[in-house]
Amino acid sequence: MPVINENDTVAVEEINFGDNDNLSALVARLVESDLLVILTDIDGLYTADPRADGDAVRLSVVEEITPEIERAAGGTGSGLARGGMSSKLTAARLAGEAGIPLVVAPGNRRGVLRDILAGEDVGTLFVAPALRRTAG
Repeated sequence: MPVINENDTVAVEEINFGDNDNLSALVARLVESDLLVILTDIDGLYTADPRADGDAVRLSVVEEITPEIERAAGGTGSGLARGGMSSKLTAARLAGEAGIPLVVAPGNRRGVLRDILAGEDVGTLFVAPALRRTAG
């Protein structure tokens, strides 16, 4: 299980890739992963920004990334983030092209990986197309 974090203590400015979401999707394709999990500071993709819209609802499953889904993703949410949810959509597309489903889930939830692997409704699952392509 590779753990990807470009901006940890070993990263230096000269080898800056861009963002962890897309880097993790590229690695998942390279190693032909069965699943990509992106842990973040939000519970998943919502119909709107839940910090600004009290009526926003978390989407458990996204079958296809449509213009409506892109609008729901919005922009970068926190000052520490580089791409926010829109970057995660790009990663979901990259992974999905290789037949790899992606889950965006809260990194601060105790046991989150166990819960995801147990099939619990955690975060947002981006379903990959049925036909898996090779990493090439």
